[in-house]
Amino acid sequence: MGVNKALLKVGGISFIECIDAVLEQRFSEIYISANDTGPYAFLNRPVIPDIFEDSGPLAGIHAALKSIHTDYLFTVSCDIPFISTNVIDAFLDKLEPETILIADDGTRTHPLIGVYPRTINTSIEQYLREGNRKVQGLLKTVQLKKVDVSSFTKEVMNINTVEEYEKEIDCR
Repeated sequence: MGVNKALLKVGGISFIECIDAVLEQRFSEIYISANDTGPYAFLNRPVIPDIFEDSGPLAGIHAALKSIHTDYLFTVSCDIPFISTNVIDAFLDKLEPETILIADDGTRTHPLIGVYPRTINTSIEQYLREGNRKVQGLLKTVQLKKVDVSSFTKEVMNINTVEEYEKEIDCR
């Protein structure tokens, strides 16, 4: 889109503030995965930079997993402003060691809405060291379960284009 999607606004509030407010209802620790801390300072959250540079979202998941103090990391990308506690709750009772959980709305999977166990980080690091970047590629090599979020299609919708953004703003 040519802009930082996390800072786009819906209803006068940035996407990242919308997401943060929802995460805060379920989690005591919230981190932001980004290489530039400046844009997110107003949230007063730890910002975790990538260890593997220019390696996409998977590098952010890897760095976050190295930094957390819990056994699991719930992830949501910054372009999903309508995420809800209903979506998070759909994951919380399905946690399994060594198993990545990702959202599936019946039409497509959303690998950046999910739960990544800290124990899987060795596999992610090896995958990145081999020069791989695609989350979907990693998911073919690990234990994976899809979490049905078909009841929450609006809440898991990501905004990728100017047209999608303008449509959502008009709907508000």
